[in-house]
Amino acid sequence: MAQVPSEQTSPQDTVEDPLPTGLRGALVPFQIPNFRLLWAGRVTSNMARQMRVFLRAWIVWDTSGSPLLMGIVVSSLSWPMLIMPFVGGWLADKVDRRRLLKITESLLVVLWAVVAAMVYFQYIVWWHFVISSVLSGIIQSIGRPTHQAIIGSIVDKQRLPNAVALDNIADSWPRVGGPLIGALLISVIGTGWLFWMTSLGQLFTAITIFMLDWDPVEEREKQRRGGHSGSFLEGFKYIWHEKVLLGLVGMGVVFAMIGGAAGFLMPIFADAILGVGASGLGLLMTAQTIGASIGAFLVLMLARFGRRGYLLMVVALLNSMVVVAFSRSEVLLISMVFVVGMGMGQVMFRTMRLVMLQILTPDDLRGRVTSFQTVIQGMMWMGVLIMGSIAELLGRSGGVDLGFIRLGGDIASGAADTVLIGGILYGIASLIFFILFPALRRFK
Repeated sequence: MAQVPSEQTSPQDTVEDPLPTGLRGALVPFQIPNFRLLWAGRVTSNMARQMRVFLRAWIVWDTSGSPLLMGIVVSSLSWPMLIMPFVGGWLADKVDRRRLLKITESLLVVLWAVVAAMVYFQYIVWWHFVISSVLSGIIQSIGRPTHQAIIGSIVDKQRLPNAVALDNIADSWPRVGGPLIGALLISVIGTGWLFWMTSLGQLFTAITIFMLDWDPVEEREKQRRGGHSGSFLEGFKYIWHEKVLLGLVGMGVVFAMIGGAAGFLMPIFADAILGVGASGLGLLMTAQTIGASIGAFLVLMLARFGRRGYLLMVVALLNSMVVVAFSRSEVLLISMVFVVGMGMGQVMFRTMRLVMLQILTPDDLRGRVTSFQTVIQGMMWMGVLIMGSIAELLGRSGGVDLGFIRLGGDIASGAADTVLIGGILYGIASLIFFILFPALRRFK
């Protein structure tokens, strides 16, 4: 069995014995106690965060009846994530990562405990959520790059692909599970007690960080002897010169801006195109969850696949085709099949990108390089705004005649054609990246 890193052993110095295959091999990062703690805290933190997103939207809608205010409150968490993650990544490479995570997770516990008290005692208005969300976004912009960086510090390179895949499962599942739990419990215990639950979840995450038994003495010595410079811009320079990383970041930006339109337009598909209403939307979301689960399992099984670049190219192009096919479907069962495919493709694409990014990044630059992924997540709301505006334009303007095809005409066709455009552009852009950066598709 491969040696498990401990506080006396740097992950990079472990003996690379053959790892087991199959499902047992996919779960080998759990052999490392620090990773078990980090993963458990990650699941709890993400579940609490997704519940809070749902609860904030519900409370603002219930008290104001304004979709605009609801959108402002929900999106405010992402505002700081367009800039602040670069600061967080720089800090993650300059200071003790565990200490930095202790600070950020403790601040989140205090912040959301205060908000929970305000909700419980009904002393809350919509702009309180904006302020607290922006503060949370700033703290998370520092914590998320640090979390990504610390994975590469406590997990050896053999287990790193599986560890990143498992970490993404800890991020993907709560996106569905958090709102689902919130929706089920809101009528039972109320928003006040639910907010207290999220605060307790955040407290559990902080406790797991304080329990980490890790002191990166050897890594700090290596960095002092010959690591990269401490420049704030060093991460930008490294990505610019490493063409594989540049391609991975570029593809992530493209997906954030144009490739994810189907997800937020799903309610329009359920209501105006498929005619199945809220119950049908639930079926579509369930299908997406099933697809995401299958995709996460496949990534775990293929974590040590030899031709990662070609596999990423196939996943990106197939995902584009599935999105285009979904945009044309008007039958619920067929749409559900395509949604399963989209869930698989999106989770596989995101996870494989992060695995490749972690493998290519030296530890002393890991925080600054992985900060780009946090920025990309923050850009999702810009993509929602852009694609939502296109759908609105196509739906309200009476349509656009391109000669060979007519786009839009009403809200339903405007949404469908927006997803069509996004899927096509995403596929073309992905293909261009693989052509421009041959090292990306040849990456092993």
